[in-house]
Amino acid sequence: MSACANSTFVESSIRTNNEGIFLQAHLNETFEILFQNPSKVKSELEIKLANRLRNLGLKQSNQNPTYKIYLNLVDMKKHSYTQRINTSARFFYDFDPLESQGEWLVENYYSMQLNIEVIKNGKAQKTSLIARTAYLANKEHCQVSLEDKILNQITSFFYFKF
Repeated sequence: MSACANSTFVESSIRTNNEGIFLQAHLNETFEILFQNPSKVKSELEIKLANRLRNLGLKQSNQNPTYKIYLNLVDMKKHSYTQRINTSARFFYDFDPLESQGEWLVENYYSMQLNIEVIKNGKAQKTSLIARTAYLANKEHCQVSLEDKILNQITSFFYFKF
């Protein structure tokens, strides 16, 4: 168990709750990021996203940007629960609450939710991203993994036309 806690890589996944965002982009277009963090989670998500977008060939500007990107870091939560799963058919016919047969399903993970809205030419596209780790590990490593999944998803919204 301690080997998982000391790992620098944490497996994580992401899903969107609403519509996807699709942006036809061109090199040297500009962006502005407006970041809110009501969760009070210490995060450099805004700085990391700006770096990733610059690496794609976009430029950061507060003067009439092509893309206005609104980010709202809703929360980062630790989830832990256990549920008993009885695998015995006997359960349906001879229920004994003290019966030791059956298995336990245990899930422990972190999740992070980010709402995003991107405005280009007055048209808004928005979604809510929820990233989760596959298991519990060091909180800081989990946060880095979750933020990385979110950043990968946001940068995948941009389709470049050359």
